[in-house]
Amino acid sequence: MPALVDTRPSDLDSVSGSELDTTVGGDRSFDPSSAEDSFMPRKKVKPPSNDFMDEDCWEFLDDVSVGSTIAETDDATGTSKVCYSDELSQNDFSLGSLSAGPSSVSSSTTIASEVTFVASPSVAASQATLDSVAQVTIGKKAVKADDSKVPTFLWNSRIDGSSTDESLSGFRVMGLQLFRRALYLDCMDYIEAEYGGNWKADLEAGVLRERNRNGKLTQLGKELEAVRNILWHANETNWFEYKSGSRLHHFRFPIRFRREARDGTRIYFETPGPSTKQEQPSVPPQMFDQVREKIQKVIKKRYLRRVSTEWDIKSLIKFFAVPKGERDIRMVYDATASGLNSAVWAPSFWLPTIDSLVRSLDSRSWMTDRDIGDMFLNFPLHEEARPFAGVDIKPILTGEEANKFRWYQWVRNAMGFAPSPYNSIKMALIAEEVIRGDRTDRNNPFHWEEIRLNMPGTVDYDPTQSWIMKLRADGMSACDFFTFVDDERVKGPTEDLTWQASHTMAAKQAYLGVQDAARKADICTQQPRAWAGAVVHVTPDKGVCVLTSEEKWLKMKQILKKWHDEIAGGASDLDHKSFLSDRGFLVYVSQAYPALVPYLKGFHLTAEMWRGNRDEDGWKLPHKQPENDQAGVPGGGVFDRDEDEARARYSTRKQGGEILYAPTSGRTPPAPRLLADLKALLTLTNSTLPPLRVARPNHVLHVYYGFGDASGLGRGTTKQGFRAPSSDDPRTGPATPLKYQVGVWGADVDSDSSNFRELANLVEDTEIEARRGTLYRCEMFLFTDNSTAESAFYKGSSSSKKLHDQVLRLHKLTMDHSLMLHVIHVSGTRMISQGTDGCSRGVLMEGVMSGKDMLSYIDLDKTAVERSPDLLPWIRSWCGDREISPLTPAEWFQEGHGIIGGHKDKHGVWIPDHEPANKMHLWAPAPAVADSMLEELLKARHKRTDTYHIAVPQSV
Repeated sequence: MPALVDTRPSDLDSVSGSELDTTVGGDRSFDPSSAEDSFMPRKKVKPPSNDFMDEDCWEFLDDVSVGSTIAETDDATGTSKVCYSDELSQNDFSLGSLSAGPSSVSSSTTIASEVTFVASPSVAASQATLDSVAQVTIGKKAVKADDSKVPTFLWNSRIDGSSTDESLSGFRVMGLQLFRRALYLDCMDYIEAEYGGNWKADLEAGVLRERNRNGKLTQLGKELEAVRNILWHANETNWFEYKSGSRLHHFRFPIRFRREARDGTRIYFETPGPSTKQEQPSVPPQMFDQVREKIQKVIKKRYLRRVSTEWDIKSLIKFFAVPKGERDIRMVYDATASGLNSAVWAPSFWLPTIDSLVRSLDSRSWMTDRDIGDMFLNFPLHEEARPFAGVDIKPILTGEEANKFRWYQWVRNAMGFAPSPYNSIKMALIAEEVIRGDRTDRNNPFHWEEIRLNMPGTVDYDPTQSWIMKLRADGMSACDFFTFVDDERVKGPTEDLTWQASHTMAAKQAYLGVQDAARKADICTQQPRAWAGAVVHVTPDKGVCVLTSEEKWLKMKQILKKWHDEIAGGASDLDHKSFLSDRGFLVYVSQAYPALVPYLKGFHLTAEMWRGNRDEDGWKLPHKQPENDQAGVPGGGVFDRDEDEARARYSTRKQGGEILYAPTSGRTPPAPRLLADLKALLTLTNSTLPPLRVARPNHVLHVYYGFGDASGLGRGTTKQGFRAPSSDDPRTGPATPLKYQVGVWGADVDSDSSNFRELANLVEDTEIEARRGTLYRCEMFLFTDNSTAESAFYKGSSSSKKLHDQVLRLHKLTMDHSLMLHVIHVSGTRMISQGTDGCSRGVLMEGVMSGKDMLSYIDLDKTAVERSPDLLPWIRSWCGDREISPLTPAEWFQEGHGIIGGHKDKHGVWIPDHEPANKMHLWAPAPAVADSMLEELLKARHKRTDTYHIAVPQSV
């Protein structure tokens, strides 16, 4: 039988300085002479009644009085060392009740009463012009270096304006002691609550066991292992930084997720795990020191755990390094090469986009950024996957180290392991519920009272406001936050509320054992740095605006010039791998500039030209199989990106076949239109600074609603403008009389599809209106009964060349006339009743043509249940719940996630209560806010897969 690994913290390796410690057991204190690992000397006080704990778990239990002032000294520099972890912020020491145990709450509150807190001075107002707004992005980086310093001034300035790190060090050390004491007491209380007050005696008597007869950890054993690691990590944490990582405080999570927070999210194997144990290749000499340092760091943080025999590992994951910036590297652990990723189920999931953020902002919004440190590595890797997540670190060992057995295994969600993003973000979403807290508590920065709906098609629709918004009791928009993997964007209605929300988020993350990377904290501003691929600014003269960072703007221009020069120079084929990488970057940047999307078509065509089955312009030929010598792979095939790639990949993999995603030669010919697209993109991106796109302006003149139909040989459109509340005209109602166009198609479009005719009808009519000058700084809703036209507009391109050209003309209209344009599909019956169908056939006495109100046909604000009274009884007849009713927009954000209320724990932290499994929810949004509903539904489904959801989106 292979030797069992003792997983106690004292038997896990630690790294000190440049040496790898290979000693087994004993005291694992870090070398205090190392500046990175220097900590305040602590007197060990080991209570005799708790001798199950390892010695290093007790180092934080000083005999220092709570009321004492402590100056902590950095052994490496001799200067006062500031320790701060945002769980106890100096602008709210009363959060001792959040992080500290009962015995320390009163002392913490006393400390708070001795300090005067004032808000920091307001950040200077944003610049008024496009160029000056773009200028503020210069020098800002979307990602800060791992070794950057913590901006302590952000916290110091919140005290009295003159506080310094030195003057606050005593308070910070005291707060850290409170945090550690409270954490220890909570650990003990939890064990006693789960296993009784005599659990230690029962353990010694053999009534309870840490391991079963097979050497596996029992539930008690898992609890004790978790607690030991929790306390060890807390002991090695300073006030601002998690020097040795963290472990989730699982007993503070909602009850139904505690075991998952302790053990990790289960991994589902679709095929047996791999058995690859190939030796790790050598590390390039120029990267040796950096690679060694990176691996040392994850070992020191106990994310990689040493195993004692090769029997503990079934498969090894290889690693390599890639450059990160100019001087750093990024470690890549390749679970694909080992075959592990192909053996496990890794579902897709939703992430917020820049549109999610823009939807929540108004002209008064402020923003700031936080970051989850060691994102995936915060969360444990389930024990079923650990044997397949081995790492051979022999290539980074030197001297006598190289002669020792040095296999490790991941015990946290490893980068490069396919399920890690899904599982880590799932647990981060659970933590989000605790962070947001009780929405009805007006002392909670994330408090909100109601949902305001501002939907197109209504008389009082205001295009300068979001279509859906959480409102506080004081009428201001509520604080909120959005997390793109580990990048957190906090928004609020004022600078001070935004900071309070940011602080609360970081404090509660620390309460749960999730790391807050304090070095990435930023000021509260209306012009923050990039987030989720774009920069969002709020300006007083323009409103909510989107742009990209200067760094990405310049890189995009360089990419465009590189490929333009290569093709203009006569290149007949291009490096496929490099081309795909650059195309991905351009798609990423185009999130901020949708007008660029149509001109990326040449890139998409070129990326697939090597497959064959293309016409002379590079467009895919319909209904034909690829005809090239790379398609005949036994058991496999070549799949077009326009097809259901995921399903094709899954099917082929199960059959043991190979899928080709790249030409075997590594080269692909350029599409004929690529050069023209590059010239257009270079023209659009010729400005020195990234241009500013207004996503929600402060001032809109009119809102237009138009319908277009091309029935057979005829064509017709109807449209009408309505005054926006932000216009200078105090009157309400229609701003223009009803306008209509009637015509027939010429012989030149006889062979064109109905899809082309429907879209061309809308495009040409809108261009006519634009030439009249009536669409400048307006918002326009175009309705069509052709779903292909709607899809082509929002995709930004089409596989049909003629449809693509029409989309391009629409996007050009939006740029030339500052027009906010929406293309929306409606049913054919609505087109008939509205009157535009008859208009296209010369019948001018139906619908709006007979004098009926245009807005009565624009049901963007009505749900399916409201429009169809028989729908809800029908759903109740088959769903099994005779009383089910649609969730209200306010319920989308809580009840739809399975939250049925909450309670405050002994520290006053609101913990959500969840409904039992197999509950059912009905989501029936109005079309205008269906995207918001869908985002909440996807988040709810990500967190809980044992709840049923019925979604009834309404087509207009």
